[in-house]
Amino acid sequence: MASSGANSAAPVCIKEVSAGSLKFEIYMKEYPSFESSPFFTFGGHEWQLKCCINYSKDVHLLLVLISDADEVKATIDFSLLNKDGGLSWAYRRVSHTFSSKARLTDMALLRRELYPEAYVTNGCFNVLCTIFIASDTTKVKPNQSSSGLPSDSLIEQLGDLLKSQNISDVTFEVDGEIFNAHRVVLAARSPVFMAELFGPMVEANKKCIKLEGMMAEVFKDLLHYIYTDKIQDVGTKFNQRLLEAADRYALDGLRKICEDRLCRDITLDTVLSSLGLADQHNCGRLLDYCLNFAAKPENLLQLTLRQQYLELMKNSPSVFAKLSERASASLAFQKITYNK
Repeated sequence: MASSGANSAAPVCIKEVSAGSLKFEIYMKEYPSFESSPFFTFGGHEWQLKCCINYSKDVHLLLVLISDADEVKATIDFSLLNKDGGLSWAYRRVSHTFSSKARLTDMALLRRELYPEAYVTNGCFNVLCTIFIASDTTKVKPNQSSSGLPSDSLIEQLGDLLKSQNISDVTFEVDGEIFNAHRVVLAARSPVFMAELFGPMVEANKKCIKLEGMMAEVFKDLLHYIYTDKIQDVGTKFNQRLLEAADRYALDGLRKICEDRLCRDITLDTVLSSLGLADQHNCGRLLDYCLNFAAKPENLLQLTLRQQYLELMKNSPSVFAKLSERASASLAFQKITYNK
């Protein structure tokens, strides 16, 4: 990665840190402020960083593909640096498939509260940008255990145990359906099940536990994940319900899978429901993806005509405020991107 002529007097200067990582020195002059870095080269392509600082002094960053390309799949990490050059906890990750028709990433937002004045020196703050470009030629072979057996043999056996229901010692009634399971397996996978089945809670002494507020199909897939570490991909609405169940039982791995799928499948028909879900269950990445998608002017215009949008205004004023702010920044970015 190399800069193509950074200037120390420029509002955005570039310094190479390591392969794949650049440090951007961003000088704040006034608010709002729109700045662009010099062009730089990485992975055989030419890029540019754009920065917008709004009246609230929040920082919006996006990466632009300058050169022409059919398809470049990349993940970009933006990290705010402390005064001593160390990484702070202010961090955003953005994934994007670049092309000649999709040159801009979604915006990465670093809020003012995430970078107090301690990060600013002489009107300048530093952002580390690390770019990962996906390689479609990389193939990973399945791991093999030292004995020559497939590494997933234990998972297969647990899956068979769930199917056969042999030696099951607990029963769940969910939405009128009965599910048999094994206390020790559930407890080993979920701290919530551990507390319910082996702690002082009433459920610990029950042979049949009735669960409220959950669909039978969702609980069936929840059990399947607990025993096999695998889950089928069955669409946005089901993934939303499955994320709620994963959060309920503190299954972080399943929660991440659902969040990734919901981020991947955002559409005009799903973004508002996913936005409310992300806020309710504190899914920061999903919230960020939904806000970026909904804030695009062409999307926001259609969303404002929907009943769900009015419900969002009424029931989630904090989320609506974030969306309004993100939309304003999106419009500002469009002006600087196409007018400069």
